[in-house]
Amino acid sequence: AAIARPILRPWMADVFDSSYVPDPALRADRLVSPAHPSDTADLAGIAPALVITAAHDLLRAEGVRYAERLAGAGALVEHHDVPGVDHGYDGDEKNEERTRASYALIARHVRQATSPVA
Repeated sequence: AAIARPILRPWMADVFDSSYVPDPALRADRLVSPAHPSDTADLAGIAPALVITAAHDLLRAEGVRYAERLAGAGALVEHHDVPGVDHGYDGDEKNEERTRASYALIARHVRQATSPVA
């Protein structure tokens, strides 16, 4: 049987939010969710970033929005949208090839960011 997409359902947000940050007043804090719509903080000077999103993820729009904010601040190194996958794709063995490619991309960016400039 096919898996319904997206795997995450809107009602799950309440469960996860309550577990992660029990106090609703703190959920918009930029340290809790830098992609929260209420976060309009200036990102000037933020570290360069790689953003990876999953094409079918219910949270994809938040990741895209954050990538756009990073791009506006000149801090987006790359936004990679993994096609054909959903939230948590890296834990599913049928996505091994895409997972390895994503991890290789992350490793390449970490190497570049931590290598001394010649």
